Amino acid sequence: MRTPPGDVGRGVGEQQTHDAQRRSPPRRSRFSQEKRNRRNTWITGAQLAIRLLPNDPILIAHRGLLRHAPENTLPAFAGCLELGFGFELDIRTTKDGRLVVLHEDTLAHTTDGPDRSVRRFTLSELKTFDAGSWFHPRFAGERVPTLEETFALIRQRRRGRTIIALNIKDITRGGEKRLVELIEKYDLFSDTFAFDQSDECSRRLKALNPQMRIGANVSRNTFEMRLKEGLLDVFLVTFIPLPEEVQRLHQHGRQVVFNFAGSGDVRRNPAAWDRARQAGIDGLLTDFPLECQRHWQDEKEGRSRK
Repeated sequence: MRTPPGDVGRGVGEQQTHDAQRRSPPRRSRFSQEKRNRRNTWITGAQLAIRLLPNDPILIAHRGLLRHAPENTLPAFAGCLELGFGFELDIRTTKDGRLVVLHEDTLAHTTDGPDRSVRRFTLSELKTFDAGSWFHPRFAGERVPTLEETFALIRQRRRGRTIIALNIKDITRGGEKRLVELIEKYDLFSDTFAFDQSDECSRRLKALNPQMRIGANVSRNTFEMRLKEGLLDVFLVTFIPLPEEVQRLHQHGRQVVFNFAGSGDVRRNPAAWDRARQAGIDGLLTDFPLECQRHWQDEKEGRSRK
């Protein structure tokens, strides 16, 4: 399907139907075609040599390096940090109120656990399930990480500036308080933002700590409304913005992230990457951060040889 002019379509968290399209089939056929395609593309030493260039937008890897390691796991995030990438992750809550990183509500999608909700398991029970073997045997024994384990990894391994996008999938009132406490503990207010939660939840998070940064998916149709209401710190735009739109948001102290997450050729699109970069965005959310960075690096090296 062609993308409508002026808008690149849905980004991560924008519509539930987009997530539904990525869900795995029933348990007896766990490995979707997408997983079969992804599980043999783990990160290599040559890819680790790629580094961000200082004036480029920060590349934000969707669920970590999900095409090169099991999504939403510490290896997928560690690769991002070594490369200087940011990443997006999904937050859910266990039966005993612990914040964990998992995209789907049910465990069967990316673990060897049952096709039941994560909310029905305590953290200790959740940690018995393998979250890596589905992708490749070398990741056997990986576990669903807690949010605190992920924040500790960021503090230990980060290389300079970053953007960590916190997709709030399921969180309790107690979890909201714990989220803010963890961000404060690991000094990540300036590097993180929460999105996909309700506006009511966003206001509660702000009330807990005004430093808490709030983001949301914003289309061109809702751009003006969202700017006027003043709730958002980060505009996760689902269209390629014009330079004057980015400049306007910057003048209002807002961060601009182009949400281009998703698989398929329409998202592996150097022309779209270039247009967004030229507009002056701060970050680019993508399933293809390695390819995007290589494209920009090759382009700059080609110009320098002229």
